[in-house]
Amino acid sequence: MKLKSREINIFSMSALDLFASGMGAFILLAVISLPFFGNVSKIPTSAPQQCPEVKVCPPPSTPKPDPVPAPTPPGFQKMQTLDLVVVLDVTGSMGQEINGLRAEIGNIARIIEMLSDSAAMRIVTFGDKNFDRPVSQFPLTLTKDIAVLKSYLDQVNLNLGMGRGFNPGDNGESVYAGFEEGLNTKWRSEAQRRVIFIITDDEAHSGEARPLMRKVQQFASEKYSVSVRYSGDEKHEKEFYQELAEIGLGNYLDASDGSLTAALLIALMPK
Repeated sequence: MKLKSREINIFSMSALDLFASGMGAFILLAVISLPFFGNVSKIPTSAPQQCPEVKVCPPPSTPKPDPVPAPTPPGFQKMQTLDLVVVLDVTGSMGQEINGLRAEIGNIARIIEMLSDSAAMRIVTFGDKNFDRPVSQFPLTLTKDIAVLKSYLDQVNLNLGMGRGFNPGDNGESVYAGFEEGLNTKWRSEAQRRVIFIITDDEAHSGEARPLMRKVQQFASEKYSVSVRYSGDEKHEKEFYQELAEIGLGNYLDASDGSLTAALLIALMPK
């Protein structure tokens, strides 16, 4: 049996020496660096950066626009403040019209009250120039005071104001004088709409037709009008009153146009 050689190989010693040298160098470096490892956490670090607070500036103030009024809903709209003057013929042939107005005044007043924000009515009666009192008049009265209006009409009768005078019945009536009294009404300042409504069955006195026409023309305007209900049957008189209503920017009606209530409501409407 061959004995193992106990001779130390030079190459083995060289390798061991190299390893020991490398390990020594590592240990040396570790020892030198060890004091620095404990100071790692003590290195000051910069504080966490904070974002500046964002301030939102309010928008520049602007003037508020004027409020826009709500649109008026469609439907019925009342007419302007109204003053109505009824100039009524009370000569002997006008009994039907007088009785009709007396019977219907309550409904007339109520309807006018509903049609207008504020309405007033006045009664002026006229007869003949030979009457003791050719013209009689009652004050302008709010239509809501129906009892007062009825009390005035209760005083209206055929030939009111005749007294000891007379009515020849062949040369017209005091239409002109009655209309002038209507013009002299103490109109309310707030009355934007003013209407004079003549009710007759005869012509004006001789020589007064043209002056009456001029007075009507002077009164008439966009919101002031003159309407006529003619109850007679004379062609030339009908034509005159049709012309009068046209110049007065009002409406012409006759007995065929129905009751006085209907005629009055038509008279109030703008042409």
